[in-house]
Amino acid sequence: MRKKLLLTLLLFSSLFLGIPTYAQEPEEEEIEFSIDWGDPTPDTPGNPKTPILMPHLWQNGYLLDFHGTHVDYLLRIVDTSNNVVYMVVVPSLQTQVWLPTTLSGTYRIELISGSLLFYGYITL
Repeated sequence: MRKKLLLTLLLFSSLFLGIPTYAQEPEEEEIEFSIDWGDPTPDTPGNPKTPILMPHLWQNGYLLDFHGTHVDYLLRIVDTSNNVVYMVVVPSLQTQVWLPTTLSGTYRIELISGSLLFYGYITL
């Protein structure tokens, strides 16, 4: 009885004060990527022989989620001063990446595969 009353008071006070409760989660949002050549001198001359597939990556707070298969990527988080603040290799079998909760603000996210650079923007 006492526990139920405390939970009811907590829920009511969070609604009244506009404080999010633990049950509320941020919505998942797809990150839009642009493409650039990360390495201007590729190993082989000419255009790639296969089509370039854009990555499909969703953000849910500090969680990044690849929905489906992807190639191996080097993931970099870059601040507004062009400093790399986080970097990790994401193997093709890994579908989720947790970003450090110490990051806060707007960042450029880069996915690098070979000579291709995919970049977009995220807010944490």
